[in-house]
Amino acid sequence: MLKDKVIIVTGGNGLLGLEMIKNIRSKGGIAINADITVDTDLTKYELKLDVTSEDSILDSFKMVNAYFGKIDGLVNNAYPRTKEWGNKFEDIKLESWKTNVDLQMNSVFNCIQKIIPYLLESKGSIVNIGSVYGVVGNDFTVYENTGLTSPAAY
Repeated sequence: MLKDKVIIVTGGNGLLGLEMIKNIRSKGGIAINADITVDTDLTKYELKLDVTSEDSILDSFKMVNAYFGKIDGLVNNAYPRTKEWGNKFEDIKLESWKTNVDLQMNSVFNCIQKIIPYLLESKGSIVNIGSVYGVVGNDFTVYENTGLTSPAAY
């Protein structure tokens, strides 16, 4: 199914990213953990990637392609954010809101745009991850007694 497919997972060190990587590997794929918190070591399938940096994106995709000879897929899972992410709605400053929208939407756009040449060659695919809260209202009971909030941007 995914045998020998080279798939880059942005935000691969997050809770969902780690599960995605595990799933891809269980199906025979080569999952690259592309995360800002790891050091690049393609022998370990790890790639330091800052999805908010065009240079980082370009260099990273070029490096993966050179090392593996192809890129078959991209999972846009990373969600860069400011330190105010998760604050209560009424406490969010407009500038922080604008920055988060810019970081998140433009990083997805930029990753897609920069990977297209590789995916056209391999006839690969892109999966974009989003929150269900973009479609339905928040279920605040999920956050009871956790200290977490549902970020307003959702």
